[in-house]
Amino acid sequence: MTPGPVFLDSGIFIAFLDRSDRYHTAAVRLFADPPRRWYTSLAVVSETYGWFLHRLGEEAARTFRLALAELPRLHLLPLSEDHHAAVLERLERLRGHKLTYVDASSLVFLRALRIAEVWGTDRDLALEGARVIPVGR
Repeated sequence: MTPGPVFLDSGIFIAFLDRSDRYHTAAVRLFADPPRRWYTSLAVVSETYGWFLHRLGEEAARTFRLALAELPRLHLLPLSEDHHAAVLERLERLRGHKLTYVDASSLVFLRALRIAEVWGTDRDLALEGARVIPVGR
C-alpha cells in the first residue's frame, strides 16, 4: 500500500474500467490495494465522465459514475473561485507546456495537499515533481 496520499487522474479511471486500455492490468493492480488517502477533483470527474460518454457511450459513463461511489475513502475535491484563480496563475506560469485546465487544476491540488504520487497516464502531472504511475514504471 502507498504510504502517502494519492491523486487519481482521468487516465487511471479509464484504464481501470476499459479492458482494452493498455494500462488496464496495471490499473487493476493499483486499485486492488488502495491507499489510506486518495483524492480526485470534480474537474477530473467531469472530464472522465465526458470521455466515457462520448467514446464508449452512456452506459460506460454510468458505470464510471457508479464506480466512484464504490471507492472507499475517495475524497472528491471541490472547485471554487479561489481554486480557479490559482489554476489561471498556474496556466500562466507554465505557458508553453500546453496544459489543459484540468491538468493545471490537478497541479494546484497536488501542491496544496502535498501529494507526491498520481495514478494516471498523463506525464504533464509530473511537471512539478509528482511521480505518475503506471506511466513512470
